[in-house]
Order: sequence, then structure tokens, then C-alpha cells
Amino acid sequence: MGSKVCAIVGMGSGVGAAVARRFAAEGYCVAMISRDAGKLERYEHELAARGVTAQGFVVDAGSDESLVSAIEAMRQAMPPPEVLVFNASVPRESAPSLLDPEALASDLRVGVLGALSAARAVLPAMRADGHGSILYTGGGLAVEPVAAAASLSVQKAALRNLVFSLHQELSPAGVHAAIVTIAGVLREGSLLDAARVADAFWTLHSQPPGQFAREIVLS
Repeated sequence: MGSKVCAIVGMGSGVGAAVARRFAAEGYCVAMISRDAGKLERYEHELAARGVTAQGFVVDAGSDESLVSAIEAMRQAMPPPEVLVFNASVPRESAPSLLDPEALASDLRVGVLGALSAARAVLPAMRADGHGSILYTGGGLAVEPVAAAASLSVQKAALRNLVFSLHQELSPAGVHAAIVTIAGVLREGSLLDAARVADAFWTLHSQPPGQFAREIVLS
């Protein structure tokens, strides 16, 4: 197994799969974290057919204990990740006045608290190495909220602020925290093609210390 690992929390058919393929093309092993065991198995087989070492770990991103346990299992099976990509959120449809506060709290546990828990789980090794990237999938709803997607708008706004805070804290230690903000809807063959999004994640990871950007906006 190679020594470079990219871990993806929230593995799916869009951004997650594109990021996995992009980093695999650069020689990375891929650790995939998702609540869907069947999906993980399919991606393991797809990447293995490309000659890529990939392993899936089942998790509930809304449970701090489950997420930390999955990352610990990943560390036992693979080298510590050089890159963490957090791609989990809850796309609940509801106007704010109709949004159950408990539902919003549950969504925030996935899209924001899960983002923080994942960062905290990988940070000790990255700090010790003085190197690593913690990258997040953001959305244009963070700055231009939509009433019908109130929960996701709140999740992405809170996530963006969290990432900017992590960027400020961690950059002096050589750890790059940043967000790729997708200001629109993913569509194959467009400027918001998932492969282009994956390229943005690679661009952020490739930036040297002293040149860390905190955000790339795609529109």
C-alpha cells in the first residue's frame, strides 16, 4: 500500500467519486467513509479495477462517536491521511418558518459538527507532521441562502465560517484548511462538472505553505 492517503467523508456519486478519482490519479490510496455499505463496496471495486488501493468504512456522520470510530478504524488499516475531504451534508427541503428546530439540529450535527469532529480526529497526526490538508465541500447557499433550502443554507454558512476559522488557526502549523464553494448545481460537461470541482480540491492541496488559499469559488 502506498503511503499517501486521501480520506473522503461523505462518499457519493458526484463530488466524492470525482475527488477519489482525481487523487487516485496522483498516486493516492483512498479511504471512503459513508453510511451506505453497498455504495462503498461498489466504489472499492471501481477503484480496484483502476489499480487503486481503496477501502470503505461505514459511519453515521451525524454521530461524533461513530465518525471518530470510523476514522480510528481507517488509521488502523491505512497510513494517516495526508488529505481529508469532508463532503457530508443534509439537503432537507423546508422553508425556515416550517423547519423543525430538532430537524435543523440533526442536520447541523452532520454538516457542521461532523465537519469539526472529522478535523479533530485527523489533526494530531497532521500537526505532528507539519503537513496536511483538511478540505470541505461548500455551497453558494452560504452567501446567497434560499428559503426552500433553509437547513442546507444554514449548514453551508456555518461550515464556511468554521473552515475560515480553522484556516486561520492551522495555517501557521503547515496544515491547510480550506473550502471549495460550489455556487450552482453540478452538471456534467458544464463549468460545474464534478471533475472540475475535484480539480479545485487538488489545487488547494497542492498549494505550498505561505500560499494557502482559504476558499475556491466555482460558478
